[in-house]
Amino acid sequence: MRLDNILFRLGMASTIPQARQLVNHRHILINGCIVDIPSYRCKPRDIITARDDKKSRAMIQNYFDSSPHEEVPKHLTLHPFQYKGLVNQIIDSKWIGLKINELLVVEYYSRQT
Repeated sequence: MRLDNILFRLGMASTIPQARQLVNHRHILINGCIVDIPSYRCKPRDIITARDDKKSRAMIQNYFDSSPHEEVPKHLTLHPFQYKGLVNQIIDSKWIGLKINELLVVEYYSRQT
């Protein structure tokens, strides 16, 4: 579960590239520490917050206001007034809704070498 994807799913960014930019420009904290790597792997019980900076919070508030309020996935919790999100658990592949046979994918890529 990548940080940029989680920010997008929480609604803190309108698109995944915007979420990447938020992370790259050091506007996001994970458990109180600045993280500037969009591919950072979040774990259960990680707390994702906006930095205590007017600019950071204003950007995220702008994203909250401009995007339609979609339902937050079950594996995430959002506290919009605190600019905070929580990772509850690792997402299960059954929740994604795509019918993918992982064995066929592994077989395909094993032939590529």
